[in-house]
Amino acid sequence: MTSTASAASAASTRRQTRETSPTPFFAERLASRGSMLYGGDYNPEQWPESVWRDDMRLFKQAGINEVTLNVFSWAQLQPSEDEYDFSKLDRIVRAVSDAGMSIVMATSTGALPAWMSLRHPDVNRVDERGRKMRHRERHNACINSPTFRKYSAALAGKLAERYGRLDNLVAWHVGNEYGGMCWCDTCAKAFREWLRRKYGTIEAVNEAWNTAFWSHTYHGFDEIFPPNELGDTTSWGGKAILGGFSLDYQRFYGECVLDSYNEEKAAIRKFDPVNPVTTNMMGTYPTYDYFRWRAGANPADGTVGDADAANVSTTGDATAAADNTVGNATDATAPTVGGVDVVSWDSYPRPDTDPANVAFCHELMRGVGGGKPFMLMEQTPSRQNWMAYNTQKRPGQMRELSWQAVAHGADTVQFFQLRQNRSGCEKFHGALISSDGTDRTRAFKECAELGAELRRVSGRVLGSRVVPARVALVFDWQSRWAIGMSAGPTISMDYVAEVQRWYRELHRRNIPVDIVGPYDSYDAYDLVLAPCLYMMRADLVERLRAFVSGGGRLLLTALSALADEHDSLYQGEIPVPLRDLTGVWVEETDALDPSEHVVPLRFAADDTDSAGDAAAGTSGDAAESHGRVLFDVLEADEGTTVLATYGSEYYAGTPAFTFRPSAGDGGVFYAATFPDDAAMPRFVDALLAGTGITGLTDAPLIGTVERSAVVPDATVPADLRTVDLEVTRRFAADGTTFTFVLNPANAPVSVDLPAALAGRDLLTDATVTPGRRVLPPFAVLVIESK
Repeated sequence: MTSTASAASAASTRRQTRETSPTPFFAERLASRGSMLYGGDYNPEQWPESVWRDDMRLFKQAGINEVTLNVFSWAQLQPSEDEYDFSKLDRIVRAVSDAGMSIVMATSTGALPAWMSLRHPDVNRVDERGRKMRHRERHNACINSPTFRKYSAALAGKLAERYGRLDNLVAWHVGNEYGGMCWCDTCAKAFREWLRRKYGTIEAVNEAWNTAFWSHTYHGFDEIFPPNELGDTTSWGGKAILGGFSLDYQRFYGECVLDSYNEEKAAIRKFDPVNPVTTNMMGTYPTYDYFRWRAGANPADGTVGDADAANVSTTGDATAAADNTVGNATDATAPTVGGVDVVSWDSYPRPDTDPANVAFCHELMRGVGGGKPFMLMEQTPSRQNWMAYNTQKRPGQMRELSWQAVAHGADTVQFFQLRQNRSGCEKFHGALISSDGTDRTRAFKECAELGAELRRVSGRVLGSRVVPARVALVFDWQSRWAIGMSAGPTISMDYVAEVQRWYRELHRRNIPVDIVGPYDSYDAYDLVLAPCLYMMRADLVERLRAFVSGGGRLLLTALSALADEHDSLYQGEIPVPLRDLTGVWVEETDALDPSEHVVPLRFAADDTDSAGDAAAGTSGDAAESHGRVLFDVLEADEGTTVLATYGSEYYAGTPAFTFRPSAGDGGVFYAATFPDDAAMPRFVDALLAGTGITGLTDAPLIGTVERSAVVPDATVPADLRTVDLEVTRRFAADGTTFTFVLNPANAPVSVDLPAALAGRDLLTDATVTPGRRVLPPFAVLVIESK
């Protein structure tokens, strides 16, 4: 491998484009207001108007400067097909505007009015079991219903016509947490038309899906029905009979949902050409490929950047600007026709969620937006209501989670909800104002303290960008779908969990990571991790090949590069499309129950007494390192370095971890098994060796729990002795950096702060100096430096 200096030089070249990209116009507009948006969902239509005045007073007291209105008001706004009534919403808007708050206006199309479900049954979904729904919960519309499409776009247009020129309007919020699918006859007809456009002929469909399997050959498009439980699903575990068939329906429905969103967006754009349009996403939510929602993305293949592709849309004005920044429609930074102009998402971690996995979701949402700042559209001030045990956030935890979102790129901090529902299935969900209507609750007081803090300092951070990363991690919704639909090779395969395990080790080292999609360019990175990238289209293969040939390092794992986009296995020596670059042949794959069987790993460095060998890694104890879940049995080519071997089973002594060099410092690492917690640091050591890639601190920043000061609490394990502190950085256009140091535990920790973290704490205005200090539970430092 080449020198660290050489690697750093290559990295600098590949980073130039990202470092000079402009700050999104949305952030600039927020910055002009002096602070981040701080607020969230407000549903005053649920209470007497006499309550509103008290709400405005309490909002001001808590530092709230924004409300999201009209999320679920369709039934009130439109009592029948041809009747609209905006009188109550007018009064709500006036009350909020008079109180000096900004507005994110929702289109209210996330739940149907009852009259529509009754008079126009085509709007009601058919579930996967073939049951026709009635008027019920949100996410209750068939997205392909002509009735829904007609009235949803009409309502969005009328709202934009009425409120689009409000001085205090800052964004549009279409729908709400789009979710689920439909398998009705309307969808079946639309799916057949989608297949005709995609494949042209029924013969091409048969070829793509390999319908000769189990006598599934189709002789006409009218023979094809949505692959629900009544049709293309196996009797064991609900797996797909034809993977390509079920994958295409998943893709089709996701495109339809996006198309419906785009229709509402186009209706808004007729009256409001400026304010960004978004919808609230849900992190790793499985049903839709969020990378396809990026502004400027081609809905057919997810690619971004080509002027023609960027303007592909079934609705709207095809002459709109092709870039994906948000700005004034009359200039080059106009919002694009389709997709979300700014990513927004709802963060609801469980009490036991690993802090690194929360960070992962923030990074994923930032990646969906192409690296731009995002909106934290929802979080709870205190507790959720839909879990088995709805644990309250502990004192200081809401603040720490809010700043964690900011640390990873959020330019807003918003809640669901601002006033607690008085009835309904969300009545036990936490809120800024509880049912007592006072300012005396702990939740209110903590929100008010955070509001004051954000008002005082957030303008400094607003619009800054997360520090450029040299490492990228590929997240692919469609590989996730295909793995989940497959019968085999193991029921213990959790795509999200396996991807997060690699991220977690990099996060522990405080190494900046960008999470990217399978449609992105990887040229700006030195190292790309693509765990379980099961399904690879030809264009993805070519981009990965170009990346490696150009000196980049690529990690592949078991269950990578096995199938094309139709879930047909590549024919040849696995991993077929990258066989020459990996320098290994996967002859077969074993699967063991990870709760009962793991396989020890033997690292070459230990056998040769060369633990300092950069290629082999230096961390961990080989005796404690194991592979788990899947075990590829490899044959390594000449010139491929074997970094670790299996220590048991019939494949003992065969390669478990390899490296095949390419040009410069590049090459392909192949992890034939999924490393356990002890093995993971050794694998990552090998990936990083010789690259010069380091964390924001020289070593993981580990805090020692001050056990004598721990207050007994259900959220603090009795055996908690150390805590991995999170260090993240954003940088501003003027060269200022903001380094965030977070204690994610409900326990005080003693930590030795390195010199790299010296500066001024923006939150306390105190000087942060190197050395030993105790950080209280859920502590946050925002260290400003030049």
